[in-house]
Amino acid sequence: MLVLHYIPTLSRADGGTSAYMQQLADALGQLVELHVVTHGSSDELPLRHCVVHRLPASWRLWSVRSEYRRLLDALRPDVVHVNCCWKPAFAYAVLWAREAGYPVVLSPHGMLEPWIVGRHYLSRKLPALYVYQRRALRAADVVHVTSEMERDHILGIASYCPPLADWHPRLQVIGNGIDADGIIPKSSWQRTHRLLFLSRIHPKKGIDLLLRAFAAARSDDALLRDYVLQVAGDGEPSYVASLRTLSRSLGLEDAVVWLGSVYGDTKWSLLREADLLVLPTYSENFGIVVAEALASATPVLTTTGTPWIFVNDAPRCGWCTDATVDALRTALLSFSHADTRELQRMGQRGRSHVASRFSSSVIARQFLELYESLLY
Repeated sequence: MLVLHYIPTLSRADGGTSAYMQQLADALGQLVELHVVTHGSSDELPLRHCVVHRLPASWRLWSVRSEYRRLLDALRPDVVHVNCCWKPAFAYAVLWAREAGYPVVLSPHGMLEPWIVGRHYLSRKLPALYVYQRRALRAADVVHVTSEMERDHILGIASYCPPLADWHPRLQVIGNGIDADGIIPKSSWQRTHRLLFLSRIHPKKGIDLLLRAFAAARSDDALLRDYVLQVAGDGEPSYVASLRTLSRSLGLEDAVVWLGSVYGDTKWSLLREADLLVLPTYSENFGIVVAEALASATPVLTTTGTPWIFVNDAPRCGWCTDATVDALRTALLSFSHADTRELQRMGQRGRSHVASRFSSSVIARQFLELYESLLY
């Protein structure tokens, strides 16, 4: 079977979707003949077990179309899998493949979540829907989602996106995969007095909530006053500057360390050495950094804007709360009062759960079954 994946970028700075493609290619490329088509970008993540093709960096449709159609004609894939939406080239990658007669899987990667759809809805999303995006969504044979929460949001899309009120997609839930066996877990849960945020710095990630909650919790708890919050990631310079200003205004200038983007061994060391990974996001279709932290045996604190609600329950491996300052403050205080043995049990349960459900080999096999269902 020959599978062609289209993904707009493989840049490290793009975060979750690039990491998803890297992990998926590593496992799926051992089951099928895998080709990945992308636009050239700097600082690309390396991919194994696949052939990477690069379209022009320009987003001019006529230029992209000719190269994309040439690839389709040369490769004649059994299935085309398009990742992301909203930019014209993403949508037309679906439409051009369907026009050529190929089955298409579309992965929105959270871009149809209510928070994302509502952002710039009148100025950007609504025009895009009527010009090209609605047609592309309806043309896809299957829409792949990474969690039950993302599936439920798309099933209820009429409530927040009226142009898609009569859209009835065929949905398939398959999580993002990680190389759990290749991730070295932490060996000690003695407190290092480090909290870690590791993700793209973007308004949807709720970093402003975390800063306010951290400041409030420190005023109530002596132990948390010994903690440093490490912020690993990058974003729009003006937005990062506004967060730094907020941090100073909250009296956190010496308690927050801005690390910028981190990759490779540095990233994994930060995950292992942190006492707690915090992802205070408003919206996340999967949140691969949560899976990576759990695979590192580090407890997590995240929000109900992610599909990781189970961390509160069996197997208990952290805290999942509302995306509000008060809720995050309460969770930080609960973490502060947990003893070392409980933190260790949380970390070990989290690693076991992720390894059994989200290993790359398990996820790749699920994708293969999906592709086969479109052919036979």
